[in-house]
Amino acid sequence: MNRSLLNCSPAELIAMATGRRGAAAYADAHKLVEKLGLRKLADAGAAEILEICRGMKPDAVNRLMAGVEIGLRIAELKSEYESETRITSPATAIQFCLKQFGRMARESKQEEFWIVTLNTKNVPIDCHQITVGTLRNSLVHPREVFRPAIRDAANCIIVLHNHPSGDPTPSDQDISVTERLEQTAEVVGIPVIDHIVVGADKAISIQEWRSGNRW
Repeated sequence: MNRSLLNCSPAELIAMATGRRGAAAYADAHKLVEKLGLRKLADAGAAEILEICRGMKPDAVNRLMAGVEIGLRIAELKSEYESETRITSPATAIQFCLKQFGRMARESKQEEFWIVTLNTKNVPIDCHQITVGTLRNSLVHPREVFRPAIRDAANCIIVLHNHPSGDPTPSDQDISVTERLEQTAEVVGIPVIDHIVVGADKAISIQEWRSGNRW
């Protein structure tokens, strides 16, 4: 964040967002702060803004609304990840994957293989799709799996895929892919802490399925 922007008043930020300059721009910005405030500005439409600021052109209103929308989306993403439960067990991994990928599991007609990168506090950094198609060793190449993990500077990762049949019971191929990735993880230094198989309405941790181990 530009340090100078941190010291700007709401009216100054609004004026800059419109792309306008001069006394008229700041006068209109002050009107918006007085009439709406930042909270109501986020819900205001173009007609309401033009009613308050009759000298503002539609292009300036559109720039302002675009800036507000970007801010809202960033705040939503930040809130989502800050409030996310730390993934510290198979149960929390399953909960996260059902929340993030439940719709995919219900609607996708093909298997999709994803990874979730985690930071040092086991909080998700990002989700990356690796492949689409029947899961097999030749398709899920370790290079493609760990590339985004290295790019995200991940501390560890979860891998997951769906079963279009709706039954998340791990197959022999699922176990084989997991073991291959775990071997690569030892070399790369980014552990695979679990492989979650997501079905229509439930998911299974391969970590638990194989041995009942906990992290």
